[in-house]
Amino acid sequence: MKSTVFLRLLFLPLLVLLCTACPYESPVFIDKPQLLVNPTLIGVWKNESERENPDNFDIRKADDFTYLITENTYRKEDRALLQKRYRAHISQVDGKQFLNVKMIKDSVNVTVSDNYLLYKIEIQGTQKTIQKITLLPLSQYIREQFMQTTELQAFISKHQHLSFFYGEYSEFVKVND
Repeated sequence: MKSTVFLRLLFLPLLVLLCTACPYESPVFIDKPQLLVNPTLIGVWKNESERENPDNFDIRKADDFTYLITENTYRKEDRALLQKRYRAHISQVDGKQFLNVKMIKDSVNVTVSDNYLLYKIEIQGTQKTIQKITLLPLSQYIREQFMQTTELQAFISKHQHLSFFYGEYSEFVKVND
């Protein structure tokens, strides 16, 4: 009995950590897909701090305005490849770029949310050679809910300069095309 209580207390901080790492979710996107796909974003990307880890994001062109992203996660314990697929597009608000990401429901992703995950995206490098992508998730502490993209755009425009508007950033480097 005591060991069960001890295990629950041990895993409680881990559960809190996992739950707090979620970006803001919105039922609407920031803007409809209007920016053309950037061909230099196409390829396989890894988290810069975990280059030795086999996990990666494979970004492909879905159409002229949207990306198809496959998240590849390897489980060492059973040597299994887990994949999640997303559709994404980039929107602009006041000259800054934001990534609208929505999970695709398919045979792999059976239960998915209808919401969009929203990130500020900073692209470092030249027009022809991107060296690094920085993703800043909109904070999970945003409590406002928006039913129209114009309301969401106005909210982002008003608050995007505030540091607490974003969660912890991640940096990605391209490993191949």
